[in-house]
Amino acid sequence: MMDHKSKAEDMNYLRQPRGPGTGWVFRMVTPLELIGKINPWTGKPFGKEIKKGLDTRYLTEARKRRDVALGTIRQLVMEQTDEGKFSLASAEKWREAIRDDQSDEGGVSHVLMDQLEAAEARGVPSDKLRSFGRVAFGKGYPIGKALAAYIEERGPNNRRGYKPLATTTVNNLRTAVRHLRDFLGDRNEVACLEDVTPSLAKRFRDDYLPGLTSSRSPHGMSHKTVAKNITLLSSFWAWAIERGVSLSRYKSPWVFATSVPRAARSDAATREDFSPAQVSLLLSGAPISTREGDVLRLALVTGCRADEIASLKKVDADPQGHSFMLGGGKTKNAHRFVPVPEGAQALLKTRLEAHPDSDRVFPEWPIRASVGKVYALPQWFTRYRRDTLGTETDGSQSLHSMRHTWRTVARRARVNEADINDLGGWAGPRSSNSTYDHGLLEEQLREAQELIWADRSLLPARRTGLLFPCSCCLVR
Repeated sequence: MMDHKSKAEDMNYLRQPRGPGTGWVFRMVTPLELIGKINPWTGKPFGKEIKKGLDTRYLTEARKRRDVALGTIRQLVMEQTDEGKFSLASAEKWREAIRDDQSDEGGVSHVLMDQLEAAEARGVPSDKLRSFGRVAFGKGYPIGKALAAYIEERGPNNRRGYKPLATTTVNNLRTAVRHLRDFLGDRNEVACLEDVTPSLAKRFRDDYLPGLTSSRSPHGMSHKTVAKNITLLSSFWAWAIERGVSLSRYKSPWVFATSVPRAARSDAATREDFSPAQVSLLLSGAPISTREGDVLRLALVTGCRADEIASLKKVDADPQGHSFMLGGGKTKNAHRFVPVPEGAQALLKTRLEAHPDSDRVFPEWPIRASVGKVYALPQWFTRYRRDTLGTETDGSQSLHSMRHTWRTVARRARVNEADINDLGGWAGPRSSNSTYDHGLLEEQLREAQELIWADRSLLPARRTGLLFPCSCCLVR
């Protein structure tokens, strides 16, 4: 409970001048910075005291409205400081005022110039004034500020009806903008959208990005990744132009003239499936009833992305381990019903019972909150694959190859393409509609999954008991 002191403090600035049961009023001594300035609630200059009716007789509501009023006053005080006077919000107000100024003398611009000169004389950092002036005079808009606004307007349930950006897309866009800042030499983050000209954009695409190397791309950024960066930046700039954030005469620099089609690097390794022998090696070092071994086995025999398995919630799985539902993921087709082969159901059932205090099937794999993915899983598998199969598999095989291995086995098992797409969540022709509560469709998918399970490609691992032994051998 709130003690007497806390109650008294929570009554700050609240009064009932007409007595108990009447309306509450907000009252406080006017901060010195605001005396003589215009009161936004009355349109008159502030005096020595601020009085504002809160239009409620209820204390709880009065406290909420008082807090809103205090926030407004703090903002007004902030605007009287150099930090507030030269903020982005202030610059945007000046830009609107200068744009609407119809006088031949440009009086508003002259007033702002005088203020900037005075601020520089008293020591306000020149970089701050320069960035502020570019926005205020309509000569540019900071990339960082525009990026924050763009991400907000492309968020879930945004009021403009824009298609929401996925978390991974936002992260990729931030990376693309970071590359662009590095290219521009924008160490103080004062670069504006308008700084990027068509010639700079072309150099960024054709010379700078392909020359970026990393441990994952020692030969430079691939053309496909370059194209992805340019697409993300192009959409960002298109939004800025549509919303009037950038100058009205400014055109997107990311619209390039038709050029020669680009292909992947000639020396780029292609992704390969795992052979039966490789599967046996991988499973032999990742035992059943471990977080690594169980997730590999379920991914291999269901065709799911390993991250989908590791993120699975118990509420979405059948208690007996017969199947589970995936609510969504990388694409709209990721929402699907996934039957589990009969020989693997005991493992999933054991998993469901192993951690009664968790709502996840694999709580040992942490989910990174910023992206909602199990980042530790592919990182572990990369190290494990190198140790088990050798570094020569770098670039050609990855954790995702498990999913492609399942698809290859499905083709060899003569499962039709529509059922493969339904089971794996790929786009393509479907054998029925996307509603999975139709008993016949579920049964058809179960039959298709069993055909894949029975394919001879998996026999080496099954014969040695590496894939799934009988249920009595599972550790409970």
